Amino acid sequence: MRRVPVLALLCLLLGLPAEAQQRARTSRPTARRPVASVASVAARKPNPRGPFARQIDSVEVHADSLVAHSRSLLGIRYVWAGATPERGLDCSGLVQYVFGRLGLTLPHSAAQLARLGSSVPNDTSAMRPGDLMVFSQGRSQRISHVGIYVGEGKMIHASSAQKRVIEVPVINYRALRLRDVRRVVTLAQVVAP
Repeated sequence: MRRVPVLALLCLLLGLPAEAQQRARTSRPTARRPVASVASVAARKPNPRGPFARQIDSVEVHADSLVAHSRSLLGIRYVWAGATPERGLDCSGLVQYVFGRLGLTLPHSAAQLARLGSSVPNDTSAMRPGDLMVFSQGRSQRISHVGIYVGEGKMIHASSAQKRVIEVPVINYRALRLRDVRRVVTLAQVVAP
């Protein structure tokens, strides 16, 4: 049986002129792209900027920009699950928003943020601006809060108790138990000319 292109059949059914029907019969379908083999896909290197990228350690961000963006949000009201300054921010929404302004996509979940990057010693001398401080309540292992270390022994976080974004000395923050400090980006120090 002779195969009739779909376009030719449509022309017949719709009653198009004979010349249009002839063009539809003689036109060839466009060539399809060859499908990549499993081996060629497996041989590809990971795309660090792709949607499924897990490691973001190679991203370089200027410390001054990160601290400035964080401090620009001081006083913004706390809203549970908030992700924008206009509607309000929660702790992970603050982190997501600040890093998003610098071109990084981070999850809106303190627990997921606690798994990103690499662990850093819980010591302000080892911490750098941009490190994430992750907390839990009491003896619980469940991560429930996150803040951004901004240097000089201080962190910025969205406080549900204060109902706004605040900057506090790390040493005085005893509301929750510090579980880990995570470095998700490497920061370039801006040197004044």
